[in-house]
Amino acid sequence: MNNTRAFIVLMLTSVNLFADGRGGVAQNQNVDDQASVCMTIGQTASLTGLDDFLLATTDISGQAGAKYTGGDQFYLESNGPVRVEIHSGALKNNNSVLIPKYLFDQQSPVLNTATEGGHGAEHRIDAEVMLGAISAQQAGDYSGELVLVVVPQVGGEGGCGEFSVSYPGIASYETGSSSGQWATLAFEDLYPNPGDADYNDMVLQFRVQENYNAQQQLETIHLDFIPLARGAGYNHRLYLSLDGTLDSRNATYESTPALVGDASVKVTYNNLDSGASQTSYFDQSDDVLVFHNTRSSLSGFANVYANGDLTAPRVMTSIDISLTNPELNPASQALAGGEFNYRPFLYVMNTRQDIDLSEVNPYNGMIDQNGYPFGLMVPVDWRWPLEGVSIDVAYPYFSEYRSWLAGETDNISDQAMKWFNYPSSGAEGNLIWGENSFTEGL
Repeated sequence: MNNTRAFIVLMLTSVNLFADGRGGVAQNQNVDDQASVCMTIGQTASLTGLDDFLLATTDISGQAGAKYTGGDQFYLESNGPVRVEIHSGALKNNNSVLIPKYLFDQQSPVLNTATEGGHGAEHRIDAEVMLGAISAQQAGDYSGELVLVVVPQVGGEGGCGEFSVSYPGIASYETGSSSGQWATLAFEDLYPNPGDADYNDMVLQFRVQENYNAQQQLETIHLDFIPLARGAGYNHRLYLSLDGTLDSRNATYESTPALVGDASVKVTYNNLDSGASQTSYFDQSDDVLVFHNTRSSLSGFANVYANGDLTAPRVMTSIDISLTNPELNPASQALAGGEFNYRPFLYVMNTRQDIDLSEVNPYNGMIDQNGYPFGLMVPVDWRWPLEGVSIDVAYPYFSEYRSWLAGETDNISDQAMKWFNYPSSGAEGNLIWGENSFTEGL
């Protein structure tokens, strides 16, 4: 039997086809379209194996200069670049507090993995405490909790997700809340005359969180400020400049703006006693008022004398900034790129002088004739000197730091660059120790 196959050919009239549905493609051309495919693998890290450890000494226990040491191993694993930081580690015996010096792998107080790729390795953390004078610390058992926190490093293309960067020192893909870390501002307020260098005329803590979109453009900023100590006879206001200029008769230097373009600035003044709050709005070109009156923010003199009760702050100010032009504010020119362009400054009501941070404005006489800055930014939760105790006594490496700051030398040691990590032996007798008591939980 012969099989017959029939072919049916459908003849179409000439039709132009377009990928977007309009119709119309020339003959012998492919119909195509394209799309970007985006995927984010969340950064994950694990820190395991850290156990309790004891600090012991080979010296005579309790003698002046006795050194206590100890440590333990842990395993760090991550699928991207991370940093390990110490969030707490003070040792307490009733009201007596000792702050160990912690080092990762006998090298640094912070552990950074390689800037690219994952990580899996064993590390060690060691603690060291050196006693001061015999009377400087109470006898007995000291204990505390060492908390290690693993945070992502910022680097490479963001790709899909939004992310945030905080000062001090947190990078995160969680953009909904503040990091919880605090840096410190400390002022001497006799400008332009040198002060007593105890850096407790006004002490505040602050933190900044910048939030970026998927194109690595800055979209919103959140800041918190809280007063910690006040040892001044003068009264002050605290302001924040976002555009790099001050409405000032003495601070004329123009610094790099914190943002480019317009922005809405919302300031919330929180009363920590009553829980009440008030809201004000500013333009990004304004000197934004942070604290109206530092004397009332801490009930007069506070937290600068030995053996005194710690005075809790009465207010906290939060600032929320929404940028109109994120495309003008790439991450490379903001905190994510390593730039700190915020300019908090102290206005002294009695003298009508503005005091800048030397890190932002090293001009206009903001460093006195002895190399001491009038405004100091410390990138940690810092312990400030007692009234009348020079910062050189409390932190021995500060003298080298101020010599470098004043341009008297071009060389500076690693210890001097991080002078705030090295209090003098027995320094608890010269410093206020709060162990996060003011900002814990905020």
